[in-house]
Amino acid sequence: MMKLFVAALLASAVQAFAPTAFVSNAVTTRTTATSKSSLQMAAAEELYIDQDRRNLMNLILLGSAGATVGALGIPYILFFLPPGAGGGGGGVSAKNALGDDLFSKPYLSEKKAGDRSLAQGLKGDAT
Repeated sequence: MMKLFVAALLASAVQAFAPTAFVSNAVTTRTTATSKSSLQMAAAEELYIDQDRRNLMNLILLGSAGATVGALGIPYILFFLPPGAGGGGGGVSAKNALGDDLFSKPYLSEKKAGDRSLAQGLKGDAT
């Protein structure tokens, strides 16, 4: 069944593109008893697309291409960019041995230069 369908499709395609004899009706001669005159048809106007239509077609092409590239390209680029800095609520403050928050200026003003005392980390580990 498929072979028959393909054969019919190919036969119609070959027939559609086969060369045919061209008979021109462009020149017609009429003969009358009193005079001979030839009637010629004017050449058909050639089809040119006006500039406005070309500009519109170019805008449609560029708009659709830009939308496609943007829809595919922007998420691809954003995947490789690091996320922006968020608010200040994501961090954990440093604590001393009693569990009180440490602030940098008072902590550093209490310590002498070269002091090796440490603050506690997240789980009480020295940092």
